[in-house]
Amino acid sequence: MLRNSENLSILDMSGASQANVSFITGFGHRISSDDAVGTMQTCFGADFFKNQQAASNAHRFLEQTLTFPDETFDGALVWDTLQFLVSPLLDDTIAKLLRVMRPGALLLAFFNADEKASEVPLYNYRIQDSKTLVQTPRGGTQRVQYFNNRAIERLFASASSLKFFLTRGSQREVIIRR
Repeated sequence: MLRNSENLSILDMSGASQANVSFITGFGHRISSDDAVGTMQTCFGADFFKNQQAASNAHRFLEQTLTFPDETFDGALVWDTLQFLVSPLLDDTIAKLLRVMRPGALLLAFFNADEKASEVPLYNYRIQDSKTLVQTPRGGTQRVQYFNNRAIERLFASASSLKFFLTRGSQREVIIRR
């Protein structure tokens, strides 16, 4: 998509990174950042699961996340952000995410595929080149829920397509087309 298109607008939900900015702008595209996990840490503290149950915390998170106009982006690097949210906040966040995506936009999302893990690592994602993604640990948190393929399909029921890949690092990589 990046190589075969011109003047795209891409959302990076892992926060601002010079590596990602350089990679995306190197193709002539624009990039915007929204550090959703950082916002979660600010709004929910260390216990993401417990603290996002409070309506005031959830409301504050939604007010600070994905505050872009409708249909702003052609693609999004969602990374592992969604796996740390529970319903109804997860559903509200996905609705906001899809709202800021243009029709046909592509989203890349990761979900931990180790269903026995009690703690899920948090990462910063940096694109080194077209074949290399660097994951820098940024801590970990209690698993809030396990996402199998069917659960992810239900989350993105309104999407036009989903493709699943299992990585070597026990991550489920999903490409979603709005």
